[in-house]
Parts: sequence; structure tokens; C-alpha cells
Amino acid sequence: MFETLVAFYRDQAGWPVNVDAENDLLSLTYQSGDDQWVFVASVDTDLRILTVFSRAPESCPADRRTAMCEALIRLNWGMTHGAFDMDMTDGEIRYRTGTDLAGNDLTPGIVQNNTNYNLATMATYLPVLRKVIAGASAAEAVS
Repeated sequence: MFETLVAFYRDQAGWPVNVDAENDLLSLTYQSGDDQWVFVASVDTDLRILTVFSRAPESCPADRRTAMCEALIRLNWGMTHGAFDMDMTDGEIRYRTGTDLAGNDLTPGIVQNNTNYNLATMATYLPVLRKVIAGASAAEAVS
């Protein structure tokens, strides 16, 4: 499974990925317009799960984490797959998607669909995250 993942990003997408074969994960810096963030993809071969996440370029300051939690809950409501997470210790924000592959092979199409959805979601909602960090209420930022 990991070979399929690496082949997709390196060969098909042509992205310069950093490979951590020991942990079956890879990472890269993704550029979207003027924004860039860390993107990570991993596979759990035993459980047959593909997980991808985008890490927001800014962490949430401690005094804004309660508001950010509310904003993330508001954003997550109604999402069909994937969710925003925040580490309450350091304020790191991620958008995570995963696919259970039990009984199926990991294909380039599955990797591409997960990647596209993940990156598009982060690009769409990054301005909302930044509004909350800057002091907007969750309701105001999400509306």
C-alpha cells in the first residue's frame, strides 16, 4: 500500500515528497495561491486505512482556542467525510480525512480523491480559521 501512495505523489502528481518509509508516511509543503501548508499522507497496512491531513500554517493562540473549538465544531457539522482537529496543547489545527480500505486495494484514484478533497477543504476554510485567530467570534467567522 505504501508503494502505491509514494508512486502516486512522486510519479503521477510529480510532487517532491519527503518519505518516511519506517512509519509509512510522506509529507510535503503544499502551495495554494499565496498560502502554503504541510500535507501528510499515511497508510496503516495492518488496519488497511489511508489517512491524509493538511496542517494549517498558523497555530491557534491559547487565548483563542475556545473560540476555535466552537468554529471547528461549526465547520465539521454536516461534513460527509473528514474533520477539523486542534491540539489543545499547542494550537495546531489540521483537516483530516481517512478511508477504510478493508477488502479493497489502495488505488491511485482513491489517493487522488482523498487528496483533492482534503486540500480543497483546507483552502476553502483557511480564511475562517484566520478570522477566529484574529479575534472574530466562531459564529461570525463561520457565517
